[in-house]
Amino acid sequence: MGHLAVALAAVLAFVANLAFLRSADDTVAVVTAGRAIEAGDVIGPGDLTTTRIAADAGVLATLLTSLEGMEGRVAARRLMAGELVGAGDLLASAAPSGLASMALPIDPAHAAGGMIRPGDRVDLIDVQNGVGRFVARDVPVLTAPSDGSGPLGSSGRYLVVGVSEDQVLAVAEAIDDGHIDVVVTTGAAGG
Repeated sequence: MGHLAVALAAVLAFVANLAFLRSADDTVAVVTAGRAIEAGDVIGPGDLTTTRIAADAGVLATLLTSLEGMEGRVAARRLMAGELVGAGDLLASAAPSGLASMALPIDPAHAAGGMIRPGDRVDLIDVQNGVGRFVARDVPVLTAPSDGSGPLGSSGRYLVVGVSEDQVLAVAEAIDDGHIDVVVTTGAAGG
């Protein structure tokens, strides 16, 4: 009788262990905030961590599941410590090397026919009364949305460029007066 009780206990322990391991296999690593993060904060080392959760595919599709490439991104909203981080909660990095990012609403006819791609270098020109002046030179293109017909296409008529602190106001004025042209300088001599 004692041997039967020991054997039954061993079987129950095996089943319980198998159930525990199976439930651990049904979890997925997701990204969580490692500390309270304010909207606009740039993500640095240790700001994010991962935890394992069990969730259906619909919920998992909305969450980040890897820390890879997260440093340098910008929080789109306030995140509490331990909060799950969704795909829309972190924006692409604002701009490299301390530059500010600015969105330029632009007609493709005034932006190299719309054939501008992220990574290109461009000059921004403000044209008023037939006279052009450089607003910013050799600035990086950070984002150029595409609808399949070219980077600017018909639905994404804006570029996001990286500008220095000294260029921000001049670019804002050119955007406000609506007379801005974008010239691709990638590969051009001196550009």
